[in-house]
Amino acid sequence: MTQQFILDENVAILAQMETNASGEHDPGCANLVRRIIDICHTIVFDPELYQRTLSQLNSQAHQMRESGPAMIRVLMGASQRPGKVEFKETPPSFPEELNIPQGSQDDVYVVRLVVATGATLVTADDALRNDLDACGVQAQYDLSVISPEEALDRL
Repeated sequence: MTQQFILDENVAILAQMETNASGEHDPGCANLVRRIIDICHTIVFDPELYQRTLSQLNSQAHQMRESGPAMIRVLMGASQRPGKVEFKETPPSFPEELNIPQGSQDDVYVVRLVVATGATLVTADDALRNDLDACGVQAQYDLSVISPEEALDRL
């Protein structure tokens, strides 16, 4: 069964840098992106997430390690293959987004995409995962919000 994944921009950054959220060398996110593509699953973007992801990957602060993957090339290559990358229109707001705590309000754009598509959100942002659970949005919309490690385990 084909699954759809929304990769928060922090997952793309960690994939490009080949690090984990603690800054230690860890190819887990890079492996996750490659496996999603290789196993015939789909990565979902809307215009805002796509632009933010590309902007972060192009940032001097997030340039890849010498031996690391060029995530922009990986994602661009995947977008040329049928069914690997799906581009959605900007999703509408939803009433309960106001319940998301202030610390995670800057991620509302990605939560809207998850709510609109039902795709699995993969994020290394522990606060976002906790906030979506605590405010009830995750349960109300039956969202799957997981860490990169959990995503790898599901593949």
